Amino acid sequence: MSCADCFKGAVHDHAGEAQGSMERMYGYPCYIASAPSTSHSKSTIIFLCDAFGLNLINNKLLCDRFAAETGFRVIAPDIIPGGPAPVSVMADMESIMTQTVPWWDVWGQLKRIVTLLRVVSVFGPFLIRSGPATGYPLCLKFARAVRADLPSGAKLGVAGFCWGGYSSTNLCKDSAIEGGKERLMDAQFCGHPSGLSAPKMVVDAIKTFHTPYSMAIGDSDIAYSEKKLLETQAALRQTVGMPEESDYEIRIYKGLKHGFTIRALPGDKEAMMAMEEAREQAVNWFKRYL
Repeated sequence: MSCADCFKGAVHDHAGEAQGSMERMYGYPCYIASAPSTSHSKSTIIFLCDAFGLNLINNKLLCDRFAAETGFRVIAPDIIPGGPAPVSVMADMESIMTQTVPWWDVWGQLKRIVTLLRVVSVFGPFLIRSGPATGYPLCLKFARAVRADLPSGAKLGVAGFCWGGYSSTNLCKDSAIEGGKERLMDAQFCGHPSGLSAPKMVVDAIKTFHTPYSMAIGDSDIAYSEKKLLETQAALRQTVGMPEESDYEIRIYKGLKHGFTIRALPGDKEAMMAMEEAREQAVNWFKRYL
């Protein structure tokens, strides 16, 4: 399930303009970040966004960075059922969580109540119509379509963030075609995934097809607690093996909360540095396996 932190963070409109283009693919509007002209790779990364989808420029900018730094094409489908959450809800969440209103400030309290109701009107319906599990069949169908159209020798990776991390993880356990024996994904990276049943889903994602699996997550993530992380690591060691021998890694970022790989606050130096480190983690993983 999504958490309150899924709707918090910052818009990185200070970081430049998106360089990719929009194109309709397999029934969905998609943001395409093309590989550099110097790249000869035909491999592709599917980018599954957080709850804000392509409304949030951060997602497009990260697609651009992935394409430029890996040399692979990146496709981000606008695939969240019912559409992504409005970006404006981040400012409302920040107001509710950080601003203190004296009890005697009647007007301030009324404004706070209105803001809270506005957030609930977004948060509640989004969880009902667009939960991570609800979108998975759509992501699976899309990924299989992308895979089927890849040229000979090309590989397919997937990156998922928050909402998208549920599907990116579960795509690792599915085959390229229904009932087939060939894996769908050649490599996976997720940043603070939402909605995962730990440790089973992560173990299945890695064990089923031995898909190279990388996760970046904070030790203060309320969607995937430190207790769950420890249980997941223990289960992986018992059923799959040690990370360095079994093509998986779970990197825990100290002091970081849910959302840092996409929506880090510019004024938070530690979070911004961790966001850059997580990007490098993903880039290195994809360059290694795709």
